[in-house]
Amino acid sequence: MPHGEQVPSGIVVWFQKSGWMDSKLMLKYIDYFNNFRSKNGTQRDPAMLVYDSFKGHLEESIKEKFRDSKVDLAVIPGGLTSICQPLDVSINKPFKDNLRKEWHIWMAGGGSGETVSGNLRRAKISDVCLWVKRSWKAISDEIIFESFKTCNISLDLDESESDLEISDYDSDHSINSDNIDNDSISDSDINDGSDK
Repeated sequence: MPHGEQVPSGIVVWFQKSGWMDSKLMLKYIDYFNNFRSKNGTQRDPAMLVYDSFKGHLEESIKEKFRDSKVDLAVIPGGLTSICQPLDVSINKPFKDNLRKEWHIWMAGGGSGETVSGNLRRAKISDVCLWVKRSWKAISDEIIFESFKTCNISLDLDESESDLEISDYDSDHSINSDNIDNDSISDSDINDGSDK
């Protein structure tokens, strides 16, 4: 994080020089996911993560770590995320609309200001983190349920809503960089950034 900025509570931010996702970052994510499940008592519950076919998700080390964690990995074939990926089907658009509103409010309130040379200042990373947090919280459970049902991802073939559950910790129970070991990644931790 830039000097003087703090990650807001309930947000986890990982950095790496390339800015791209890769298998090393995926391994860190699996550790984070397992830690989260351990802390909220769901590590024994069945779990499935739905991913696109990005090769960083498909490397044997990633698949093996998911298997060891008793997490099923469902991979969406290339070209089908707009049909089978709940985020793409129903969630991303309202999320991005909410995020755009946050930016407009910030701009209208004079949040950017100008640099000495007359350019608009960028938003602070901590502000953007808050925008993301509020934009996500504004997505209703119903939108999420419907997205999973539309993609036919449910526990029952009859698509019963009663089997779909969303767990959400409040800020007192959130996991952030202050209470998870090794959950931030510096530029030097990951050198190969060729994958997205």
